Amino acid sequence: RYVERKLVEVWVDHQYTKELDQVRTSFSPSYSLRQRMLAFCRDYIYYVTIEVLEPQSHAFLASLAQADSIDEVLRSHERFLDTCLREVLLTERDTLYRHLSKVLTTCLTFARNLHRCAHDLHDPQEPGGDAHARDFAETRMERAQQKSTAYLSLLSQKHYSKTIAKFKVIFESQLQGFLRQIQQESSTRYEHFLSNLATRLDYNEYYSSMAASETAPGTVPPSAAASQQPSRASSPGRGG
Repeated sequence: RYVERKLVEVWVDHQYTKELDQVRTSFSPSYSLRQRMLAFCRDYIYYVTIEVLEPQSHAFLASLAQADSIDEVLRSHERFLDTCLREVLLTERDTLYRHLSKVLTTCLTFARNLHRCAHDLHDPQEPGGDAHARDFAETRMERAQQKSTAYLSLLSQKHYSKTIAKFKVIFESQLQGFLRQIQQESSTRYEHFLSNLATRLDYNEYYSSMAASETAPGTVPPSAAASQQPSRASSPGRGG
């Protein structure tokens, strides 16, 4: 939830650029990457709350209604906690949780960097003169021009586009590794919740097809294509 809130802050920051035609297209790679990260966080939150906690809590309450002693209550509670912790991957610290933590850390670092970068650009210096005496539309146009100039200055710096491309490669690589680990664990342990999680995180098989294309001989990896054409980043989920 914390990572999701930080990504939502970046979404709010990006709304300042939507009305600026000069920079909107140039920011599309960061829009796309932010939306992918946000979709990942929300899909995992949905899985945890709807597919794990809710049914397990119903089962726990049903077991309490049938309990005849305090020992049965304690056993039901312990079983409820063990199942929830296992299915949200908190007990898989050496494998699945480690991969999940890497992806979430990358999302959080991305959100913090973009939010800090945008924070300095949101409040350009107010236009000179008495604001109450000026026409509102003229004042807004002047302020938008100042914002456009500030954002164009940011985009002209090579390290910004390189940073976005680097985050994109890292996020996709870590998420593909996480999905591969889920599939491997699912095939060896036959746990239904792992299949549900994999389906939730890769519901349209975007990352699976990306991994397949990277392993196919003579195929240009999508990450390499994205680094050559940074303005054409595609999103597997909902648009930004």
